[in-house]
Amino acid sequence: MVLPNFDLYRPSEEHDMLRDAIRSLAEAKIAPHAAAVDEEARFPQEALDALVANDLPAVHVPEEYGGAGADALATVIVIEKVARSVSPRS
Repeated sequence: MVLPNFDLYRPSEEHDMLRDAIRSLAEAKIAPHAAAVDEEARFPQEALDALVANDLPAVHVPEEYGGAGADALATVIVIEKVARSVSPRS
């Protein structure tokens, strides 16, 4: 029996670097404000500011329209890491 080659589905080195960078950004600049944002039921301006400062507010938008032009996987990585940083931990 021949096993399928799943390397085709591995994230690229660029995706891994993005994951590390957004994780650090989210932990340092977004997570510290998450409780206050929830308690005050307000827009998470700190999160937007952090993403804008790092050219990541619209990763899914094509570059010609002011976005980063990232692929779907990069977009999901950014969303997942930001969401994780603001989720309550048990």
